[in-house]
Amino acid sequence: MSNEIMLVSLALIFGSMLSGFATFRMSGMRLMPHFIALILAFILTIGTFITTNTIVFYLAILFQILAPITVCGTICNIIKTQYQTTGIYSSHLALMGMMIVLAIGNLLLM
Repeated sequence: MSNEIMLVSLALIFGSMLSGFATFRMSGMRLMPHFIALILAFILTIGTFITTNTIVFYLAILFQILAPITVCGTICNIIKTQYQTTGIYSSHLALMGMMIVLAIGNLLLM
């Protein structure tokens, strides 16, 4: 496993949780599946440093890919109806885009 890329992924997930919390509070419970996927990605990514089990590694990669996918439908509807507040979502969406790239990098460098 590439510990350096996984460590960057962990930092990115933590930053995403912080920037996503404001988004979550503004949009209500509509982002609950995304927030749960983000928390599971964080826990499983920490688990990859604790254990050498490859199942935990692949589950971490899976949730790192699922978390950005779960935000798409909800955020698109929010931005479509409330375009005045799209600035607050931009940082979170940028982090979600980076998370997919890092997850694929982790998978390829396994």
